Amino acid sequence: MAQFNFTKKLDIDETQIEQTDVMTGDNNRNRYLYYQLKLSMLHAKKIDIIVSFLMESGVRLILNDLKTALDRGVQIRILTGNYLGITQPSALYLLKNELGNRVDMRFYNDKHRSFHPKAYIFHYENYEDIYIGSSNISRSALTSGIEWNYRLNSQDNHKDFVLFYDTFQDLFENHSIIIDDNELKRYSKNWHKRLYPKI
Repeated sequence: MAQFNFTKKLDIDETQIEQTDVMTGDNNRNRYLYYQLKLSMLHAKKIDIIVSFLMESGVRLILNDLKTALDRGVQIRILTGNYLGITQPSALYLLKNELGNRVDMRFYNDKHRSFHPKAYIFHYENYEDIYIGSSNISRSALTSGIEWNYRLNSQDNHKDFVLFYDTFQDLFENHSIIIDDNELKRYSKNWHKRLYPKI
């Protein structure tokens, strides 16, 4: 199993980012989802993220971008899963410790349905983008892992965007629990480290 160096920097000048709607990871850095998200975070007025799990490696990768967005007054909401205990408590603690309550983080909370979405929604002045695909928030999934993601915007695909966004709104508002300090402690206490490959 390949080992990833989580300390290796991936910084890149945003002017060097080749904007694309198709992200496939692998060896082509222009196809890394991370760089497209980075560019979107620089310009968004509001950010909504829905992923089935969060890993510390991915949170560390996007943390400074989230901080920069928050410092501009951007509202950020994250809906993630506690399904099978894959989301790492360390990822949640990192977000809480670094960003405090400036990010509205919630767990999906319906035990009768699986939760496996991966989407990143960016609201700009006059339109919205949504990236949909296979990437959760882990370093591998956002960079060199073979993950397929596609971006669509509300101008060219208004009906589709509204359907996705309305569904996100419903899940976030009506099928979630806030990850406050008590919930995070409860989740951490019941969490058991699993033997997954480095992601």
